[in-house]
Formats: sequence, structure tokens, C-alpha cells
Amino acid sequence: MKVLIKQEECIICGNCSSTCPDVFILEPGESSKITKKYRGKIDSEGEVDNGLIDCVKSAVDSCPVSIISIE
Repeated sequence: MKVLIKQEECIICGNCSSTCPDVFILEPGESSKITKKYRGKIDSEGEVDNGLIDCVKSAVDSCPVSIISIE
């Protein structure tokens, strides 16, 4: 499953990283990123296995600006 973050629209609320810390990380002063374990070539894209689908969906639902998507 591919996970995408529109980092330029991130409001740095931390909902994704607190909801699904295995996949999302929020460092001080920076927009949300995919953790190194699941990150692709850039910080805003990653590939996660189906075992994390519920976690990622919860993060998608918790984002107040709807900038996280899954494919």
C-alpha cells in the first residue's frame, strides 16, 4: 500500500504521528514525514504492508486538513 503526504499543506498538528507512529513522524518545526522504515525516495511517500492498513487509515481519518492519502 502506498502512502502519500501533501507536506506543503501540513499544519503540523501531530495527529498522524500520534495515531500511527510506526508510519508517520513529526519532527520539531517540520511537516509530517513517513518514517525511515517505510519511506520511499522522498519524505512524503512510502510503502507499507497490509498489516498496517488500519493504523494508516486511522491517521488518514485523524488529519484535520486531509493531506494523507493511500493507494
